[in-house]
Amino acid sequence: MHKTLSVFFILTMFAFAPWIKGQELDSVVLHTTKLSDTVYLLLPEPGYGGNIAVLVGEDGILIVDDMLMPLTNKIRDAIESIKPGPITYLLNSHYHYDHAGGNAAFGNTSTIVAHTNVRKRLAEGREAGSQFIEGQRPKEALPVITFEQQMSFYWNGEIVDLIHLDNTSHTDGDSVIFFRDSNVVHTGDQYVNLNGFPFIDRDVGGSAIGLRDNIRMLLSMIDHKTQIIPGHGPLANKNDLQNYYKIVSDSIAFIEAHKNTGKSLEEIQEIGLPKQFSEVTGFMPAATWIGFVYPDLP
Repeated sequence: MHKTLSVFFILTMFAFAPWIKGQELDSVVLHTTKLSDTVYLLLPEPGYGGNIAVLVGEDGILIVDDMLMPLTNKIRDAIESIKPGPITYLLNSHYHYDHAGGNAAFGNTSTIVAHTNVRKRLAEGREAGSQFIEGQRPKEALPVITFEQQMSFYWNGEIVDLIHLDNTSHTDGDSVIFFRDSNVVHTGDQYVNLNGFPFIDRDVGGSAIGLRDNIRMLLSMIDHKTQIIPGHGPLANKNDLQNYYKIVSDSIAFIEAHKNTGKSLEEIQEIGLPKQFSEVTGFMPAATWIGFVYPDLP
């Protein structure tokens, strides 16, 4: 996937959700990558929706996330090419419309599972941040099984752990999904592999500091053979996640140091981040990231 194009499409999605949802999205191609005997990655190009993990085997089919409603048929066709049959479980990594936007299409036949706050935010009609749908979501779009900290599936010879790390982060209901036997983890949007700063959904209590600390925790849980499915962007490894953590952590330290001298948010945005971040050009702009970090600092 071309990273510049991916960044453009994802930024467009956050700015113009209703416009994106109204399109047929005919140009989107779902690329399928086999990661193990049981786990596959579905990666959209252009990157309108979030990456999907697919777990298949004798027990049936389990997926993580479902992109946007207009892509439902493409998702079903891609999964059918891996293994025919119904999708038994759908796990939501978080509530944003580019990851849970297809819930209503799957909810009648699949059991939706997510963190408690994902159900809460979807029931409120939220799409992302201050964006809301018109009217009310149908009940089939809502998770019917929720959890607070962690739950596990024993499915297709895999232990699948859904883990809500200790802090609010990208949102207040993020989960990482760890396919233990395959050593594959889906991070949701706590990690977006597009060479940029994260988006923090402060409208629901998201926290830049919490995201930093969650990524540090995740790094302690994986090894250098772990295959990492980011919320968006290409498949990654531990080195990639370590580089992302350094970008997040070092930039927060820089902003904190300036805030501690009494500088305002606007003054730090005017100064900008130092030269070491000059090549961090994707996804959220530096000034936006500074705006996410500043209010989280003491």
